[in-house]
Amino acid sequence: METDISVEALTMTNEDRWYLSKIQDAQLEDTDIRPILKMKLNSADRPSLQEITCESPATKRYFALWNSLYLKDTVLYRKWEN
Repeated sequence: METDISVEALTMTNEDRWYLSKIQDAQLEDTDIRPILKMKLNSADRPSLQEITCESPATKRYFALWNSLYLKDTVLYRKWEN
């Protein structure tokens, strides 16, 4: 049985890098996202619950989603699975 596989290579332009930089800047300015982004940038390990007790309810919600959040090019994304 033969299977055709199509592969596309995506390249990143300087404009794309600029755009990603603006997204990261916006995430760092967001008081709810910033703590999670900084934790992800510093370590792949999930911090303890005690480390986020003083954070906002929204930050705590992001913390609950820790395993579905990931970094790509220093921008925080959420994995969506069906």
